[in-house]
Amino acid sequence: MINFAIQPLSTAQERTRRLKDELAQAQQVLLDIEAQLGEKQAIVNAFRMQCRLKIGELVDRVLHLRAEKQLYLTHLRLRQQAEELGLVYDEADPFWQAQERVEPEMDEETLLPHLPETPRDDAAAKRIYRQLARRFHPDLSATQVEQAYRTSMMAAINNAYAARDVQTLRDLADELDPTELAELAAIETRQERRLRERLMRLQRRRRKTLKQLDELHQDSTTILCYKAQTLEAEGRRWWDEIRVDLEQEISRREMEVAAIKRQLEQMEDHR
Repeated sequence: MINFAIQPLSTAQERTRRLKDELAQAQQVLLDIEAQLGEKQAIVNAFRMQCRLKIGELVDRVLHLRAEKQLYLTHLRLRQQAEELGLVYDEADPFWQAQERVEPEMDEETLLPHLPETPRDDAAAKRIYRQLARRFHPDLSATQVEQAYRTSMMAAINNAYAARDVQTLRDLADELDPTELAELAAIETRQERRLRERLMRLQRRRRKTLKQLDELHQDSTTILCYKAQTLEAEGRRWWDEIRVDLEQEISRREMEVAAIKRQLEQMEDHR
């Protein structure tokens, strides 16, 4: 009589089966989150394009007036300091140029969409580079294998940073940590090791996508987009209302700039 009883899985087989199940679940979760991110980004990008077409000129004018006001305020503050110290204020003097650290405005900011795009985001490149350098610097290596991995990663990171390639830097952030590499090296079977590596990468991509989704929700353009959708659903003429608000802010800021310029001119006349 032939025995058709199912033989129990070995420990290695059980781990492999469990990893395959976890991998399938992680792939589906990631697909759902990425689809949600893509859908929301498409909505916000379409709204941003509408903003550029309908109110872009007004937004640019507001931003220009903000910068102009802050510049005049800085010059006014420096002139006042010069008078208090009994010095002569000269814009071309390196001493006064070093003092011109523009501080953000403290008055109420109008919520505006981020219309201008920055193709080379140096600040973002520097921030990501520092994070990656802390993770992958070769001096932190515990073994020769780890040092080789860290060295190759830092070479790629340095090349991307030199080119200010933010997207490549972000892609490199998805690579395995040296500690994860050590964990993989301790796994006995090749199949289990490959499955675990794929699972680690999926988990990192999931965390990255969730972070992007959270940042998108907090972006001022997204907030403005949802506000516009709510008002339009109530039958209100959103674009007319925002144009009126922007025109009022332009008038207010033009008067503020003119007042500061008059103060500067008066100080110049009294010299």
